[in-house]
Amino acid sequence: MTTHQVREKRTSVSRNLLSYMDSLEKEKYNSGKKGTAGLYKATRNRLEQFLGKPDLHMKRVNSHLVQDFVSYLQSQALSQNSVSNYTSIFRAAYNMAISDNLIAPGENPFQKVYLRPVQTYKRSVGVDVIKEITQLNLKEKKSLDFARDLFLFCFMACGMAFVDLAHLTHVNIHGNQLVYYRVKTKTEIRVTITPGMRRLLNKYAEAGSELLFPVLKSPDASYETYKVALRTYNRRLATIGNKLSVPVKLTSYVARHSWAMRAKEKSVSVAVIGQALGHTSEKTTLFYLSDLDQNVIDRVNLKIINFVEKWMDKKSCRN
Repeated sequence: MTTHQVREKRTSVSRNLLSYMDSLEKEKYNSGKKGTAGLYKATRNRLEQFLGKPDLHMKRVNSHLVQDFVSYLQSQALSQNSVSNYTSIFRAAYNMAISDNLIAPGENPFQKVYLRPVQTYKRSVGVDVIKEITQLNLKEKKSLDFARDLFLFCFMACGMAFVDLAHLTHVNIHGNQLVYYRVKTKTEIRVTITPGMRRLLNKYAEAGSELLFPVLKSPDASYETYKVALRTYNRRLATIGNKLSVPVKLTSYVARHSWAMRAKEKSVSVAVIGQALGHTSEKTTLFYLSDLDQNVIDRVNLKIINFVEKWMDKKSCRN
């Protein structure tokens, strides 16, 4: 379906904003933005709960209704980030309706809403924490050992996102490099496979499997199946985090943010960090805190992960 056809189908719905959000959800889902689609669905459901009925005429959206919706969300004991996310999606849907000429531009009903996400916990950890994670004795707990190995691989692979790791296949191995497109941004990423990464790839290689790691059963597993795998991974990481001498909140984000912070500590430029992480803008890179020669990224990565590589080498010798 062409962009024009999608727009026509979207604008054929009634002026009911909830029905319109249903169409936006389907559009996001079909275009591969399944996480965003989930946010549209959740926000639409919250709006219906708030209204007490399944319809909201677009002309009814004004500053009073928006403020009442925010107050309703806050009364549900939701976190500030959840309230901010729901409100942002509500605003995005409303602005899209204006773009589709379903609403005449006028006074911005979201003008007085000042909700911004807050960082609820430290998403990066230091070298000492990662060293302790690598040295934990998890031999008797294979599920935790697997989660720890995935975490270390993500860290060693220039802060690879877990969703990208879960979908890696043998097709992504080009000689001594991993070459893949980020699920989120479709940006091409090239990561030179280090000895430590190679050991983990060999450890989890399964005959007959397309995937490099047994996170999913197949590369085309459903988004819902991936979300189950992500929840399992985060639950196991939380257990590992609680086993540390000073417990930390360990999640799938931590490996990625920790790589970025260690790069920053080593005075690596924002451009290089962004290239390695697969960001599409310097603004995105700064949240983590021109094409570059792959050798530059390789040298930077080895500086960042050298202590993990040494531990992997020692562990291999002991085994």
